Amino acid sequence: MKDPKEKRKIAKEIKFRLKCGHAKQKILEDVSQMFKDKVFIVKQLEKTPSEKMKSKYFIHNIILSLLLLLAITADLITFTKLDLSIQNNWIMYFTALNIVLDIIFWIGVKLYRVETYSWIASRALVSLIVIITSYMYYYQTVDYLVYVSLCLVSLSFVFGLWLGVHLCPPRVPKCIEVKINKKEMVEKVIYVFPD
Repeated sequence: MKDPKEKRKIAKEIKFRLKCGHAKQKILEDVSQMFKDKVFIVKQLEKTPSEKMKSKYFIHNIILSLLLLLAITADLITFTKLDLSIQNNWIMYFTALNIVLDIIFWIGVKLYRVETYSWIASRALVSLIVIITSYMYYYQTVDYLVYVSLCLVSLSFVFGLWLGVHLCPPRVPKCIEVKINKKEMVEKVIYVFPD
């Protein structure tokens, strides 16, 4: 296991070079010579979008953050409408949890933390639990805004998964020829970043 300070240095170096507009493959080659932890460097590069991709999908990221803001608004309105009686306490806690998760995911989307895009599914699961439990066990009608919030978050989940894959496309195979002896050539498959 590498030192956490070294991992922070690697992450900082990668972010700096991506901000400068360097290609990911070039960053991999340069930074792996500096730090020697190629596996961690590859993982960092796979989950950090380049400036080119950030600018290309800027509008998409704004749409995703607006969807999450609408879900936050719907949850806040639902929270203010709740009757704070004893039987509704669990709904109040789940609604508060929804609001907190929405805010965390919104911040992650604004910071382009690609791993956050796939976590949005957990938020949809919380809403689904509230709806099913309140209907099945308490026979309570759930405010229509909970359904609206669930739809917005489900849409955000699908859109977030799509956007996450496009912001950080996976490495692609590339065939190269390598000399074994001075006479013999062998094809080798390596994985490179598509930019």
